[in-house]
Amino acid sequence: MIIHFTKSKKILRDKKFVSTKLFSNLDNNQLQTSEKIKNEKRKRNQAYLALDYSLSRVSYFDFFSSDAFEIAKQSKYFAQFFEKQAVTNELLLLACFHCESSLLEFLKPYNTPENINKYLTSFFLNGKSENSFSTILTSFTQQKILNNQNIEYSRQVNQLFLKAGEIAVTRFKNPVITSELIFLTLIEEKNSSATKLIKKIVGNDVELSLLRYRLFKHLHSQESSIRTEVSKNQQYFGYLLKTQLSEKEFDKLLETKTINNGVSLFRNVLINQIMKTNIFPELFREIKQSIKLTKTRKYSSEI
Repeated sequence: MIIHFTKSKKILRDKKFVSTKLFSNLDNNQLQTSEKIKNEKRKRNQAYLALDYSLSRVSYFDFFSSDAFEIAKQSKYFAQFFEKQAVTNELLLLACFHCESSLLEFLKPYNTPENINKYLTSFFLNGKSENSFSTILTSFTQQKILNNQNIEYSRQVNQLFLKAGEIAVTRFKNPVITSELIFLTLIEEKNSSATKLIKKIVGNDVELSLLRYRLFKHLHSQESSIRTEVSKNQQYFGYLLKTQLSEKEFDKLLETKTINNGVSLFRNVLINQIMKTNIFPELFREIKQSIKLTKTRKYSSEI
């Protein structure tokens, strides 16, 4: 009995030791897991802060899709070609009809040589040239160099870009300005020469309303696909991806239902790149510049 009791006591003591060791290991594992999670969160926060700093948005051009940016850029080439000092809404409209984008698919029924020659040629050339508008555009395309660096966007165009950004946020709940959105904003500019030209090219108010509806439907469909197919914490990267791809490429991701995979891949590549970037030299430069600017300020000695 004494032997049995001693043996049992030893077993219990051994069990206690094993139990203590087991819980000790569990605690260590939990601490390691907790530390790993903490480090992972820290890395993620650092990456996102670095990304926000690198992608600081300071103007509406930062929110342009690649196609919208191409339209804005080519409108300056047109301004140079027609010897204008500033880009007007009409020149922006002209670029909409001649830049490769998903917008052209919607404008295809109206984008005929006869139609464009009849209205846009007469507007820009005032009937003074016997050359066809297509010949002039071919000549323009061959010398696509902006020699006049002083060409700016007119106040009217800047207001249009600002309005396009407001429409993007209020109606479509995202900040990206696409070629379709620029054209929609041109349509909604009441009593402007560009709007009158669009009405002439399209044909009548009914056709214009149908075109406007198709553009709105397409933009709403894009936004709906992003919100339903892309997880909420990656939608930000979905909008970033939208600014980097052509609109046709982005539409292809939506059509093939691969938008979620595309956004995930884009996010991983972007985060890896940003983690390799040393932002401290740039921060140091900005701090020095800020200090230099503040030294020029004059403060009153009165309290």
